[in-house]
Amino acid sequence: MSQENLAKPKAAMTPKQLAVMAELLRSGRTPVVKPATFREVCAVDIGSLLDGVRGIADGEWEAENAGKANDFECFRQTRHIIARFSRGQGPESYYATDFWTRWRETLEPVMRQVAAHYDLAAPDFSKVMLARLAAGGKIDPHIDVGVSNHLTHKIHVPLITNDAVWFTVDGERFQLGVGHAYELNNVVPHAVRNDGAADRVHLIFEMFDRAVV
Repeated sequence: MSQENLAKPKAAMTPKQLAVMAELLRSGRTPVVKPATFREVCAVDIGSLLDGVRGIADGEWEAENAGKANDFECFRQTRHIIARFSRGQGPESYYATDFWTRWRETLEPVMRQVAAHYDLAAPDFSKVMLARLAAGGKIDPHIDVGVSNHLTHKIHVPLITNDAVWFTVDGERFQLGVGHAYELNNVVPHAVRNDGAADRVHLIFEMFDRAVV
């Protein structure tokens, strides 16, 4: 893992961000403690998951991506396969897709390995997806806006990557290694570039403690 600090001024909150913070305050719920930018959580065994992901045909990637819930402009060069996704303001309100039904036994052991490193009485997962960023592609700078984003830990597990993939989170530039889990701060500006010749694939999930909902 390598990193590089980039100095930049702090941006003021947008009206939408201010509204989210006001709603969070009204809810009385305590936000989770996120890293300032990112932190490595642990090494994970991705063997079975990686074998499965390598077997996903391009046609399935295209079909799953066509109906994805997170169809935002910043992800125009990223294909997603959604397994779980949040319905509303709180992380406890989520739904599962057919992909989750078929892949649960492969996905959940990896996620549980990461959850074991958090002090959660009842770990649960409100969003679960595979994300495939095209070679030469990028994810534009953005902030994950919404109350639920302050109540979950955002985890990335690189499955397929290369040394020309760079994340920038709140001015800090870094790389993530295969077979490790990382928590990213998704409520500050973040972006990704894949300047490599091959697509990058991550398992991404959001985790919360159902015992404190």
